[in-house]
Amino acid sequence: MDRISELPDEILCYILTMLSIKDLLKTSILSRRWCKLWTLWRDLHFDIFHVLGKSKQEVLHLPSNSPMEIQVHRDINMDEFAKRVDQFLNNFQGTKINSFFASFYSYDKHSNIIDQWISFAIARGVETINLLLLPIMPCTYVTPYEPYKFVLDLFLETNASTLKHLRLEQCLVCHPTKCDYIPFKNLRYLSLYLSKVDEMFIESLLSNCRWLEELHLFGCEFRSSMPRIVSSSLCYLKVGACFDNIPKNINLSLLDCLKLTSLEYHSLLYDGYSLDTLNINTPLLKSFHCTVFYADDPNQYAIFETLSKLEIMRLDINLKALISLKEIQPFKHLKQLNIIIFQHFVTVEPSEINLLGILILLRASPLLHKLSVMITRPMIVENQKVVKDVDICSHDKVKIIELGGCVGNWYEIEFVMNVLQYAHKLERIVLSPYWREWDSSDLDWKSDPVWFQNGRQKINENLRNENVVGREKLVLI
Repeated sequence: MDRISELPDEILCYILTMLSIKDLLKTSILSRRWCKLWTLWRDLHFDIFHVLGKSKQEVLHLPSNSPMEIQVHRDINMDEFAKRVDQFLNNFQGTKINSFFASFYSYDKHSNIIDQWISFAIARGVETINLLLLPIMPCTYVTPYEPYKFVLDLFLETNASTLKHLRLEQCLVCHPTKCDYIPFKNLRYLSLYLSKVDEMFIESLLSNCRWLEELHLFGCEFRSSMPRIVSSSLCYLKVGACFDNIPKNINLSLLDCLKLTSLEYHSLLYDGYSLDTLNINTPLLKSFHCTVFYADDPNQYAIFETLSKLEIMRLDINLKALISLKEIQPFKHLKQLNIIIFQHFVTVEPSEINLLGILILLRASPLLHKLSVMITRPMIVENQKVVKDVDICSHDKVKIIELGGCVGNWYEIEFVMNVLQYAHKLERIVLSPYWREWDSSDLDWKSDPVWFQNGRQKINENLRNENVVGREKLVLI
């Protein structure tokens, strides 16, 4: 007896999502009901590893010392992937889909077939398109290639304006013919990652898409300059590591968004990056996440004083810039501050390392309630300079302080003693060995085994020899 077929459609559809495309296609011969289940699908998801039922190592034939061999295996698997997706779409009888997701290794060789998939989704009133093209590496020098050109004119084939969410990775994006943006009038979200983009496209899109709320531009190559971000609807903006065709790092120069509440602004290069070059008009900005590289430019912090609604800030700050910090304009409304201290490309004498710059930031934030600090790639530092009786005024608002990447260095203990002395409303200060890479998408927490061996012991021994008030507020993880 076929017990599975007696299950409700919703459960059967969920079961189908667990199958690879190869196995899924076999279900079409089971019965008419199984065929009709496909028409109930609203979210089409095609990931090359799931579709083929293979790992990345299997798809690329890794490890291999031959770039040509990797290329051959990648192309063979790509052809099989395209064949299976085509077979699925040809058998799909649904008239409406909500989302179309595709992630695979691709370049301009596959342009026609990708165009067909996008047209298929558009014809069915798709609202979300995620096209994530994986990098053609490590053998790019074997076969020169151009990125897939995402042709916006495909949307002109229908009068429908259903698209609300568009995410593209490693694509070439150009103007639609006659600059017709009507098909995108309901667009709410746009993300372009490692893509080639005409800056005029971004500016035209912003002026024509009155409902666009969120924009991401990361690692994008622009023709000559960063686009001006002017929008009456944008609420969330992320810009980082963009460059021109020289290539040279380029920075945002104009940001005029009256509704913007969240801004993330980075550069992964030192060349020409400075916050003080940003002309900003964002009266409602509540959250700001940025990178501070330079130690010798006090003007780069002036921008924060102009943001009257700023309550949440994350600073990814170079260790040398933190050590050199002497004074800063006040953050009058800041309630939460997250500091990531990175040491990449930095030469600092071990004896000079300290966290006193954090106390300066704390002093500049009189309304701060929570402070989180994370030290990336921590290590035990020998011959540390001992600094006591730091001149810092009291703080009457901060309640929670967290210090990640803590392994028992003196400057960590020194920071704890000063905080306990001057933060009168502090409820707890938490020390943890765990940390994450500041510039990585890897969400896994890391830790230093030294902490588990003697980190807690070092902290307890040093505090035992000091006259510390409020030691009971200290939590060691």
